Amino acid sequence: MNTEKLKSSLKRTSIRFFKKCLDTQKYIAQEDRPFAIAAILLGFLNHFLYQLSGKAAFIALFCPINESVWEHLKLVFFPILFVSVLEYLRYRPEPVRFFYYRFLDALCAMAATVALFYTYTGMTGRDFFFMDISIFLFSILFAFGMDAYFYRKSMQNTSQATTFSLWIVMSMCYFVFTCFPPDIPLFFSITY
Repeated sequence: MNTEKLKSSLKRTSIRFFKKCLDTQKYIAQEDRPFAIAAILLGFLNHFLYQLSGKAAFIALFCPINESVWEHLKLVFFPILFVSVLEYLRYRPEPVRFFYYRFLDALCAMAATVALFYTYTGMTGRDFFFMDISIFLFSILFAFGMDAYFYRKSMQNTSQATTFSLWIVMSMCYFVFTCFPPDIPLFFSITY
């Protein structure tokens, strides 16, 4: 299959995928929907914020500084964290359970992003803009869908110290690996 045909096919698939993902009534709680949209918008903003800030060091901690998969996981993790704080302030749910489930949601979203990105680029030998956007949208929506799942399952909670330590440790990993990226493919800037 030539590149143009493949690109066209992936674009059609992405558009169908967008439409299916945007039908959130089935799997995202109504009160979470505005926050899912906010996380998507924050993710889009975060993608360009580092360049717009004149490459400010503080902004680099929260926004991608290159085209590596690791850096692009910031587009999922930090928007979910920030909107979770806003949602907590708005609805005041039980904090330990809420933030624990949201951490699990963020992990699910990041795992989906990595798995889907490496699967499709491994199959095609390159990346496509529409697929990358589709994966980002799917990952955010998947996270909020998993949140509803975790609440329905009433999974066992952890302690407050554990819950907030998980968020802090993961955030610190982003901060440290932004400044000192390991020499493994997850941290390599993607170029095809």
